[in-house]
Amino acid sequence: MITPFWLFMVNKYPLFIFCGRDQKKRELIEVLDPDEKYGVKCLIPMLGRRIIDWQLDALRQSPYVDEIYLLGLTEEMAKFDFPVHYVPVPTISNLAEKLYAGLQYLRKQGKDNTLISVSSSDTPGMTVEAVNDFYEQADKYRDYDFVQSAVPDELTALTFPSHKRVVGRFKDHHVYPGEMFLMSEKAIIEGNNLIAEISGGRTNIKKKERGKKTSALKPVLKLILRTPSIWFGITKFLFGRLTLDGGAKLLGRAAKKMKVKAVIIEDAASGMDMDLPEDYEVLKKYLSKIKNIPYEEGIS
Repeated sequence: MITPFWLFMVNKYPLFIFCGRDQKKRELIEVLDPDEKYGVKCLIPMLGRRIIDWQLDALRQSPYVDEIYLLGLTEEMAKFDFPVHYVPVPTISNLAEKLYAGLQYLRKQGKDNTLISVSSSDTPGMTVEAVNDFYEQADKYRDYDFVQSAVPDELTALTFPSHKRVVGRFKDHHVYPGEMFLMSEKAIIEGNNLIAEISGGRTNIKKKERGKKTSALKPVLKLILRTPSIWFGITKFLFGRLTLDGGAKLLGRAAKKMKVKAVIIEDAASGMDMDLPEDYEVLKKYLSKIKNIPYEEGIS
């Protein structure tokens, strides 16, 4: 098969993949891996392969992906039959710590990419079409500091009726964060504390709250409330008058005047990671259907 010439002309991005687990074991890993046989959720089997393997299949096929950097896994924990970088950072490090470790690793490799792409490791339903869609849209915002994928709630509800994602309700879109985003070096370094606080806030949203349509901006709102100049925008959000672009601008102003953008990805599975124990069976059934693999209940 001959590679189309245009594939050699696209912008390529280094890809950080978040692996590992929280310092305090969360309910999902306690239920699915009580004996710590696998150690981290992305290594738990699903339809005969590890969860991360399904996602890497899609990511590696994208012409926009440069080299892959695993944040939170060691070669002793997981080996692959293709080249990957194992970034030296503790498995239980938080999101901000892993990002910074990844950036430092890149610099030691002599790479100075303006933008770095980031993905989770527990979204087995992700497809190369959705990955390329994200990159193609995000590529228009290469001068931005943060570009987040966002998945429509109404679309996801058709495929995953009880998805329990935490939804942000804007005037023009009801969305939740997808599992891919781009970050600049400025965002990683200057926004380190912001990242840690937002990610920690999302982690601490209780299961019973996730069952409701709780705002995905709950931890973010706590931060931007400290910036009086954007309180008017917050009020618009609370009354359902703030657009998605408006919300991105508010976050950018709160985060040391960074340029922030959200791009819509019309693919439900690209936002379905594994936060709760029941997510495993939901995603396993979905993957079984789209890959035409027999489904059997349980870890396998």
